[in-house]
Amino acid sequence: MEDKKLKVENSEEKKGPSYDDLKNYCNQLLMQRNQLAEKLNQITNVLNKLPWLFKVLEYSKMFNETFVGECINEIELMLTPPEQSDVNNAKANNVESKD
Repeated sequence: MEDKKLKVENSEEKKGPSYDDLKNYCNQLLMQRNQLAEKLNQITNVLNKLPWLFKVLEYSKMFNETFVGECINEIELMLTPPEQSDVNNAKANNVESKD
């Protein structure tokens, strides 16, 4: 009698993930997809804005000094790589979201 129970339990283990597990995986993938889409939008915005900022510098005589200074600061901010601690924090957040 116990042998039959063990065989049934073993066959259930081999079936694969349950519906709830699959649902959780789908939710996690959806969240990751949304995060990646948001990052892609941010990068696209930067890539679209950067040439215009350089155009402002090219024609800086046509703009007031404070605006040109703001554009320079924004370019520097965009082109400066993130600090190592920021990169490590981002990686840690990604690892935590995968669990």
